[in-house]
Formats: sequence, C-alpha cells, structure tokens
Amino acid sequence: MNSYSEFWQAVCDYCRENMNTIAYNMWIEPLKLIKLESERVIIAAPGFKIDLIMDKYRQLIEDGFYNVLGFNVEIELIPFENVPNEKSEDNNTSTGSSYSNLENAKLTFNNFVVGPSNKFAYTASMRVAETPGSVFNPLFIYGNSGLGKTHLLNAIIEKIKSNNPDANIVYTTSENLTNELYFALQTKTTHDLHNKYRTCDALLIDDIQFIAGKAQTEEEIFHTFDTLIKAGKQIVLTSDKPPSAIPKIEDRLKTRFESGLLCDIQPPDFETRVAIIKDKANGLRFELPNDVCGFIAENIKSNVRQMGSAVKNIYAYCSFNDVSPTIEVAKEVLKDILITSQPIGVVIDNILEKVSFTFGVTAEQLKSERRDANINNARQAAMYIIREITDLSQDEVGKVFGRNHSTVNSSLKNVQNKINSDSKYKNLINEIIKNIND
Repeated sequence: MNSYSEFWQAVCDYCRENMNTIAYNMWIEPLKLIKLESERVIIAAPGFKIDLIMDKYRQLIEDGFYNVLGFNVEIELIPFENVPNEKSEDNNTSTGSSYSNLENAKLTFNNFVVGPSNKFAYTASMRVAETPGSVFNPLFIYGNSGLGKTHLLNAIIEKIKSNNPDANIVYTTSENLTNELYFALQTKTTHDLHNKYRTCDALLIDDIQFIAGKAQTEEEIFHTFDTLIKAGKQIVLTSDKPPSAIPKIEDRLKTRFESGLLCDIQPPDFETRVAIIKDKANGLRFELPNDVCGFIAENIKSNVRQMGSAVKNIYAYCSFNDVSPTIEVAKEVLKDILITSQPIGVVIDNILEKVSFTFGVTAEQLKSERRDANINNARQAAMYIIREITDLSQDEVGKVFGRNHSTVNSSLKNVQNKINSDSKYKNLINEIIKNIND
C-alpha cells in the first residue's frame, strides 16, 4: 500500500469488521484521512461528531492503524471546515477554486428546504448562481445563526461550479480573511493575497459582521469589493444583521454592502420546520414518524442547525440501542437540547449557572448591585447570552438583573464589541452558548 486512500481503506475495513453496520455508516464512513506522519494521524470529521468519535471509537480507529501499519499511532480529529486547502497525494487536479470544504459540499439548492421565511433569499441566491455578476451584486443575506445562510453560500458555489467547472470561486469567513491578511502583512506577501481575492470570478464571505472595528481588514475588503464589482465579478456576503445595524463598520462599506440586494432569513414556521426535520432524517435514511417530527418542530423553533442535531441524536440513540423512534425516546434523548420546552426561569437559571462557573462568580453576584469588574463582565455576558438563546426583550432581560433598558442595551453593545475585537472572547461566549444549546 503506497497511498493515503489504500491505507485509509484498510483501516476502515478493520473498523467495519469490528462494529455494526449502522454505527459504521454513521460514525466512521464520513471520516477523511488528511495526514499521516510518523506516529500521528490527522482525520477530518463533521464537527458535531468529533467528541463522540473520540470517546467511543478512538481506540478502535487506532487499533485499525496498528493492524495495517504494525505500530501505534495517535489520532487527531479536526472539523472539515479546518481542513487546509491543499492537494492530497491522491488528487493532483486543481478545481481552480478555493472551495474545498468536504462537509459543506453536500449543501446544495436541491436539499435546501424552502418556506415563507427564506424563499426570497433562496430565489435571489438561485438567480445569482445562474448568472453570477450580472444581477443582485452584491447579494447580502442576513439573519440569526442556524437559519441557512451558510447553506445558501455553499449552494451558490455548487451551482456556479456545475455550470462552469473552471470558475475561480473564493469562499471564506471574515475571521479567516483577517488572519490571512495579518499573515500577509507580516510576511510581506500581500501581493499573493490580492491575487487570490481580487482576481476570482466570485467571492463569498460568511459572517462579514466580524470585520467591524478591524481597520486593516475593512480597508482590504473595501478595495477588493471595488475591484471585483468593476470587473463584473459576483460578491455574496452573509451577516447576522443588515449592514446598517452592524456596529463600528465604516460607512463607505455599509453603503457598498447596501448597493445590491438585501435578503433576510427569518425563523421557519411550523410546517417548514417539519419539512426540514423530515429532510434531515431522509438524509440519514432514517424513518422518523410524523408525531416525532412534530414534537421536535414544536420545541426547536429558530435554529435549523439544532433541528439537524436533534435528528442525528435520535438516530444515534436508536441505532445504538436498537429501538424505534418515539416521542418518549425523543424526550429522553433531547432533554438537554430542548431548552425551549422548559419554563423560561429554568432556562435563565441554566444560563446563569454556566456563566457563573465560566467567569468564577456566583449567580447571586450576577443579580446583585456589585460593580466589581469581573462580576460586571460576567453579568454583561449573561445578558448577551440570554438575548441570544431566549426571546426575552431587553426590558425583560433587565428585570432578571434589576437593571433598566439603557443598561442592558449598553451591556449588549459592549459584549458585541468584545466579540468583534477579541477572538478568544468570541470563542468563550460561543462555547457557553454551545454548551447550553447542545
């Protein structure tokens, strides 16, 4: 055996022989071997599966490598989105595109569930993908996390590539672009950066709101934007809010972002949620009864990504325990996910508990009048997370902490500014939210 694919296939065969078929198809089959060096192996996996795979199947995979190679290796799992954009040993062809996300390549227009809340954004994205650079340029899609913005970006890419395989498409996030820019400045390779971003046929940037307050990144995007628009190249941007509501972003960028078409995506209605849940189940070849689909739709109302996670959790539980999916099973499996089915007081207490533990304060201190810096920082983070997870208004959030609307509004802005300027703080807040939701 002298190639990655042959090594990896032999390891997969070993795993398949030592586990049941359903578990193999769900947990091992999607994995991709990225690098094999000395006694260390890097494998790409769907992000939501990494913890469970490392907990339940790490030893089996390492045994598989020992069986094939004859010596022990240590495996490391990374999310698909973190896979470097490099040619593998078994694939020396170039697509002419920076888009190589193995997981997101499955996100197409065909498997995007359309409803009243996203039809406008879907239709506009289809038009852009069919005739890039000629209509709706730039296309700016905004809405809360988990509603399908990234899905539409990847669907646009897939459609453009299917119509024109030689199209040079660049897909990135604002955070990745910022990191690339800083590296280019340090290594004096800005020419390479300009060549990548200013000569492409289509540029798609996810979460553009995170460039706010980053002067050099804003400057780079400003000039890249003008270069591509003048050349008739397509630009698609996503954000959690419209350009006018993004704080600390230059007016000249807001004006340019608003010069094309703005599309918002709202949380799906009940019928659309059921359709999404059924689609997720069909993708797993998993027959989910209507009453279970309805139960999930009633309890997860505003996050498509979380709906998919719920279906996958139920699928895994039923596969491992050889049981049929019922509402009782769903309640048991999703008891820590379906926080919206709990009284709002329970949800808030859960948030305060997680924030208190993370920041090293007590829940009582969060609600107190104390203004110590560490307590105040934790309090502001708690306010922000409550707003992210619940439907409480700023006035209602204020009542939780005995603060007025003005204080809550100021706190939310402070946290958002920290998130925009400090990647570590952003990751901390996202991790707390993830722990509460997932």
